[in-house]
Amino acid sequence: MIIKKLLFPIFIVLGLLFFSSCNQKEEPKSKNTEYDSLIKKAVEFYAIQKYDSAFFYFYKSKDACKNDDVERITYSLYYIADIQQKQCDFAESEATITEILDVNPNYKYINTFYNLLGLAYLEQYNYESAIKYFNLATKTALDQKYKLVYTNNIGYALLESKKYHQAQKLLSKIVQNDSLIADKLNYAKVVDNLGYAYFKLHNPKAINYFNKSLQIRDSIKDDFELIPSFIHLSEYYQNLNPTLAKNNALKAYNAATRINSPDDRILALKFLISNSNPTAIKSLALKQMSISDSINKVREIAKNQFAKIKYDSKKAIAETQKYKHEKQLFFILFISVTLLSIVIYFLIKAKNKQKLLNETYNTETRISKRLHDELANDVFNAMTYAETQDLQQADKKETLVDNLDKIYSRTRNISKENSEIDTSDNFENALKEMLSNYKSNDVNVIINKSNAIDWKKIKKESKISIYRILQELMVNMKKHSQCSLVVIGFDSLSKAIQINYSDNGIGCPEMLNLKKGLQNVENRILANKGTITFETETNKGFKTKMTIPK
Repeated sequence: MIIKKLLFPIFIVLGLLFFSSCNQKEEPKSKNTEYDSLIKKAVEFYAIQKYDSAFFYFYKSKDACKNDDVERITYSLYYIADIQQKQCDFAESEATITEILDVNPNYKYINTFYNLLGLAYLEQYNYESAIKYFNLATKTALDQKYKLVYTNNIGYALLESKKYHQAQKLLSKIVQNDSLIADKLNYAKVVDNLGYAYFKLHNPKAINYFNKSLQIRDSIKDDFELIPSFIHLSEYYQNLNPTLAKNNALKAYNAATRINSPDDRILALKFLISNSNPTAIKSLALKQMSISDSINKVREIAKNQFAKIKYDSKKAIAETQKYKHEKQLFFILFISVTLLSIVIYFLIKAKNKQKLLNETYNTETRISKRLHDELANDVFNAMTYAETQDLQQADKKETLVDNLDKIYSRTRNISKENSEIDTSDNFENALKEMLSNYKSNDVNVIINKSNAIDWKKIKKESKISIYRILQELMVNMKKHSQCSLVVIGFDSLSKAIQINYSDNGIGCPEMLNLKKGLQNVENRILANKGTITFETETNKGFKTKMTIPK
């Protein structure tokens, strides 16, 4: 029976190689404080054999690395694979080592990974693959010492696959190596493996090699190393001397108990059962089953815990990527909305500018037309009258003065209609004055309920719109309605001002389509998000109801 202790402890070797390689290189260009903190915790838990916690922090440290930080990722993955093998999760360990080789295929000490992968295949009874990777480890090793490590492991795999002659030839080649002989711990392993090969080949040299290995290990005083010697001696004496076989099995069991190695206790119990009386066999078998069940339960829990850690880590990464993606989308959306808002702002600004230009043009056109229609002819007539009449006559002079007074009044009215509107606290008076200016001997203008509105709370834009709208209505009335009475009412609603206009003029449905003044009124109302309705019939006057937001 061959046990794991007959292989070299290559796990420690890789850690030393990693730190050695780091020391030979320049310091990493960028620090990773998060990684350093996680690795420190992981190594501390690993040192006290709390492998579940160590596994968690090694996995977290790997996730803390960027994709191009291959050395840090390699170091974390190596220990993850190691812990998986310690928990007998060899399939997962194989997957982790394969990931290492994919992440860091040009690693200087890649031989250590080949050896680790060989161990994973060995524990899964895939001896052909195990030997393949042990050979790759041997070929890529830079140090003779590690070549001996991997050669011994090849011999171990050959023994496990029952190729005893090949194992004996291979191990015989290295057993006399001076550097190996100087290393007592590892020399004892090779001697024991070679002894086992001779034992399986029924060669009497076997006992000499077993005893020699035991003597070296006993001088080291290491229970961990003594166990394989006691087990092999128990197996050797099983048919030759049952008492010695039982004694060696008992020594192996006691050593395994001292170092708390349940796998070795089970193996020792197997040989104790084989060499005990029927009365003791039942008790030993129950003990073996209890230990085995306990190991399987602990390892199954560990596997599930490791799987959960990996799942949670992948889930966290996925959520991080999702958050990052959402953040990017939000940023893109924010930029898009910002750009769109800027575009809309400038479009509105350009539209308002154009609207202002159009309104200015229309105002200038209207003023020009009124100056031409209402004043130019009157001025020309007054000039002609002054030239052709004898102004020394009192009646002629008075007629000229009356004509000039009319021209002045019209000029003042045009000026007022297009002058700046007073939107201060005096707005109500300015509005009343403007409306009153349209009173005459022929037309009476009545204003109702104006005091019902608190004009101080009305925004400036609404005041200007109300003023211009009523001004347009009054001008339209003066030109077209032929009325004798105009009634204007104001009502204050919750969010708007309601204005009711009515006159007793000629009215006419067709005038709604023909008169530009009414179109201007409607445009101003709609521009202020208000409402307007018209009502007119021939010879029944004209009415309109308007609402303008406060």
